[in-house]
Amino acid sequence: MSLFFALALAANPEPIFHCSFGAKQLTITQQGDAIVYRYGTNAKTELRIVADGPSNRVFYHRTLYARAEDQTLRFVSGEYNYVVYAHWAAPSLGTTEESSTGESFYGGLTVLRGERELSSRRCRSGGDMREWPIFKTLPQDETNMTPAE
Repeated sequence: MSLFFALALAANPEPIFHCSFGAKQLTITQQGDAIVYRYGTNAKTELRIVADGPSNRVFYHRTLYARAEDQTLRFVSGEYNYVVYAHWAAPSLGTTEESSTGESFYGGLTVLRGERELSSRRCRSGGDMREWPIFKTLPQDETNMTPAE
């Protein structure tokens, strides 16, 4: 692999989660043992949080259902919590093609100050999250904070 290609990969790591709210975007990436939360426009980062398991500033939760799952990453910055969520569901088994619903997913961001919800935004595009090996190193969140559909 060329040095240029290796540097390009390091500068633009594969996103764990990416979501667009229109002009604003949310991207979660892994850098070494840390997870990086970046919110803003392409031109300007409005909020960046870098956290790892030992920092107790990022938490992971996963709930499995029959043919579905919820995942959250909760980032803590002072009294604020930024909950990044993803819900995925597969089509039901045993249905005909005509009545089968396809795979579905949605994701988004909920911002809390203490216990109070300040905002909740659903992704216009993106919003899918798959489990990454780094998630095993994060403290577990006790509660599934994925909003209902």
